[in-house]
Amino acid sequence: MKNVSFIVFLAVLIGVMSCKHKIPSFDPLEGPPSVSFTCDEDSIYFQEQILPLFQSSCAVPDCHDAASHQEDIILDSYANIINTGEIEAGDLDAGKIYEKITESDPDDIMPPPPYNPLSQDEINLIADWINQGAWNNSCPSALCDTLEVTFSGDIQVLVGQFCEGCHSGGSPQADLSLTNYAQISSIANSGSFVSSLKG
Repeated sequence: MKNVSFIVFLAVLIGVMSCKHKIPSFDPLEGPPSVSFTCDEDSIYFQEQILPLFQSSCAVPDCHDAASHQEDIILDSYANIINTGEIEAGDLDAGKIYEKITESDPDDIMPPPPYNPLSQDEINLIADWINQGAWNNSCPSALCDTLEVTFSGDIQVLVGQFCEGCHSGGSPQADLSLTNYAQISSIANSGSFVSSLKG
């Protein structure tokens, strides 16, 4: 009996030692439909945190929107970001996206001048998302707590994610910069900010 127990123990031990943990693969067009996501402060959420960065900084005219798609890369949706950007879960070196957003040469960095490059925090966010599995996940409450909203802690962060990619730098779209409190509060007080968001 002791020999059988010992053999079972050895088999389990060998099985555990040979086990390798991999990030699960899935069809990027379908995503992980059976996976249930709960809001977690350590998780990066694609819909609320990553997609806005790509849409405002990369999927703009003459870059990587659906109409221009420079180098056949379209960065306007999850499926396009995964497929044309060649993102692989857990591998920052797959494709060219991470290399381009961390490039130091002004001729190669993305987004290119006159657009502002991504901040180090934004680059880290994209890296963490890829390393966490590059999921098409969502957590609406990840954006802000509406009971305690501040300009620097909430509004400026949202404007940075959703708007600043187009409305900053030397040639902001519509000649409208949204990089500081004065600029943002000016259009907010005029009512044009809300009408633009609704439009």
